[in-house]
Amino acid sequence: MGGVQGRGPLAAELSRRDFIARATTLGAGAYVFAALPAARLVQAALPSRAAQADATLQAFADTMVPGRKASRTDLGDPIDPRAIAGVDPLAGAVEADSLRLYHDPLIGFDALEAPFLADLSARALAVGGGAFLLVPYEKRVATALSGLDFSNPTRTLWEAAAAVPFTAFCGAGEHVTGTSENASGYRVMGYPGAAPDGYQTDYSYGRRLSNERTRNGSLP
Repeated sequence: MGGVQGRGPLAAELSRRDFIARATTLGAGAYVFAALPAARLVQAALPSRAAQADATLQAFADTMVPGRKASRTDLGDPIDPRAIAGVDPLAGAVEADSLRLYHDPLIGFDALEAPFLADLSARALAVGGGAFLLVPYEKRVATALSGLDFSNPTRTLWEAAAAVPFTAFCGAGEHVTGTSENASGYRVMGYPGAAPDGYQTDYSYGRRLSNERTRNGSLP
């Protein structure tokens, strides 16, 4: 998390709450699915509801780990021009393929998408005064903090949604072999990632490195 801290008020708040430790299992939010009223889903009148939903997920990912304006992700997927607020000069979670990870069947977030967007849209309307995708970044932050507040009974669902962009950015979640060359999150954090050709598992110096013993188990 060292490279993510300082990327915005939400990153700092989630780090303070030990968010990563508590939200690594995305299935923890599954029980919320049946409890959230789908009628609260607020959609703008756009030609494609699916495109609107994906753009909103990208906007939420940008709120979690903000980044620079971009038109394509690391893996070449299109980015909705309204999604990234552009409050940070470096690449963020959207560019690191958060949307692709949201829809990865191994993650399972598709089962949570509808209730999450329902709650997100309702809170954006109440807190920000409009659709989450269309309000300024500061109101997106206020909306997200409202959903992640400990008083919110559906907070677990929000933590599951927030875990996806952090995983995409910090863990190169959609890369088979993530390196600083192909994963922008690693590049921003200064983490080299995996060796391009993998690591030798049978490597050995062929000799014992030391025959010495220490008095108390530590080096001089």
